[in-house]
Amino acid sequence: MDQLKEETGMQQGEISTQYHPVHNIDWSVLYRKRKEISAKFGNIWHLPIRKRYHTVLLPLGGKGIRLLEIGAGDRKLKNLLTKNWGEMSYRSCDVDQNYHHDFRSNSLIVGEYDIICAFELIEHLGLKEARELIEKSFQLLVPGGKIVLTTPNIYYPPGFLRDVTHITPWCYDELGGMLSLTGFNVTHIYRLYNDSLLKKFVERIVFYSLFRLLGIDFAKQIIVVAEKP
Repeated sequence: MDQLKEETGMQQGEISTQYHPVHNIDWSVLYRKRKEISAKFGNIWHLPIRKRYHTVLLPLGGKGIRLLEIGAGDRKLKNLLTKNWGEMSYRSCDVDQNYHHDFRSNSLIVGEYDIICAFELIEHLGLKEARELIEKSFQLLVPGGKIVLTTPNIYYPPGFLRDVTHITPWCYDELGGMLSLTGFNVTHIYRLYNDSLLKKFVERIVFYSLFRLLGIDFAKQIIVVAEKP
């Protein structure tokens, strides 16, 4: 115990606010971080709505940006970014052997990045692997760099339950809390929703009160943006 206090600089009774190894998450600190996110952003219905993930991502970058996409799939994001930002550095990580990727495992990723994004990936990971992904991203980002994550909105149950490969449901405040615990500053959380005009009218106006009463949302995804100090 004395050796531990000497290594960490902690005194008896103190609680460390630094991020913890993935195998030893301080659950009381994580809970506090989660409550802080809830207080900062409000409940699920307070979160503003954006149509698609790229409406959130594109304003964050520009020419010369170094971006890493984890879980990149077919790498289509590169074309979208180049079209909007101009010359930039795009690197990808994915286990999919059908496409070329710069890295095949998170543990093999090297380099420094201004933005790291992972869309509809973190819910496919267990808690340990998700924490490792967030910690790895923190290490790879330059100061002021941003991480952008999307995941199914648990207030829209089919978004998570319809896919058997989904492992971990992330409420917006839990994901924000885990990012905060790791050292990130969570700057924005949005709901992602885009549908026909008729469905928008029915879901957002006609049935809105009923949805709130039942604790169900019409937005299928959430997107979280956090910054490394």
